[in-house]
Amino acid sequence: MIISFLISLYITIILHEFGHLITAKLCGCGVPTYSVGFGKILLHKKIGKTDYQLRLLPLGGYCELEGEMVPSKKENAYVNLIYRKKLLIALAGCLINIISGLIVYAIGYYFDNRHMLYFGIISTMLGITNLLPIPALDGSYPYLFLLEKIIPKKYALQLTKFLITWGFNLIMLLNILSIPWLIINWKKF
Repeated sequence: MIISFLISLYITIILHEFGHLITAKLCGCGVPTYSVGFGKILLHKKIGKTDYQLRLLPLGGYCELEGEMVPSKKENAYVNLIYRKKLLIALAGCLINIISGLIVYAIGYYFDNRHMLYFGIISTMLGITNLLPIPALDGSYPYLFLLEKIIPKKYALQLTKFLITWGFNLIMLLNILSIPWLIINWKKF
């Protein structure tokens, strides 16, 4: 049960961050780091300009974007991309999770496969909850981008950085608190 949970979680995170990675690269934005998990680096490989990492704790991941939260004069820095490209990059991980989760859930239901059902639920739920407009979740980015239209970009970036740090800490706490529920309810799937 715990193995199935961890495998589902890692695959879900890999897909989510891969959605951000591919979309960023298609939009011309550099990606210095693609990381699955947090904490100690277990494996890493630099391919091109991106360092791909697998870390110990599967409580999330990140796709570091070039010029994500700092003022930059580079045209292809994330902060300088047009709104549509920023939005696509921010929401790509959620869409990948929802689509893959629903597909795998349907296949698992058809074949009566508990592991696929479990993965489908975890992936879909991660994708949907990540759309919430809470700082540090992907759903907050469309609103944070609009700050740049209201206040000077320098201050919008500082405020965004603060909100994302605060939100990240809250989300990590919620993730840790949800693990016992997922493990206890394993047999219901």
